[in-house]
Amino acid sequence: MHRHFRFAAALAATLLLGGCFISTGDLIAPADADYPVADDARFTLHELDESGARTDAKPGIVHVSRDGERYTMVVNDHGKPFTGLMKEVAPGLYAVMAREADGDPADGNLYALLERDGNNWKRWGMVCPDFVSLAGERGARLSDFGVTVENSDCAVKDFASLTKALLFAHELGKPDAVYVAE
Repeated sequence: MHRHFRFAAALAATLLLGGCFISTGDLIAPADADYPVADDARFTLHELDESGARTDAKPGIVHVSRDGERYTMVVNDHGKPFTGLMKEVAPGLYAVMAREADGDPADGNLYALLERDGNNWKRWGMVCPDFVSLAGERGARLSDFGVTVENSDCAVKDFASLTKALLFAHELGKPDAVYVAE
């Protein structure tokens, strides 16, 4: 199984991001990152259905702390920690880059989009096939976004391509989860 797919499956299983965009290197540098989430923040994570309503799935508890230049995120206080950075790509919209805290940086990163809604955050964490379908339905090609499909993952090479793809998903797709501040 491809390492990015295993990584994506582990991340989705923890309900942390569920993103489909990957890169082999960091597309957000600590010097360029934004830090809109306070250290030691806690959220209740609710999955959303296609209409935007909360599903009946048991919500998770997400703890976000600041560890130097990176955030550390843990679900349900015993899940596998992930580290990441955020970068504002439009007013109130943030690209999120994450990887397993003990993972090899060479294994790459996953990306998703978060939209600030007061103290809460909506997440666009589409899986690659959903993004490919959305682009196709709108008559767009993956190359329009600088995206290539590699072993079921949507790979991006630079931050400009990532931003373009995430903003497209935000404009035409729907959030899949909401983080409610505790």
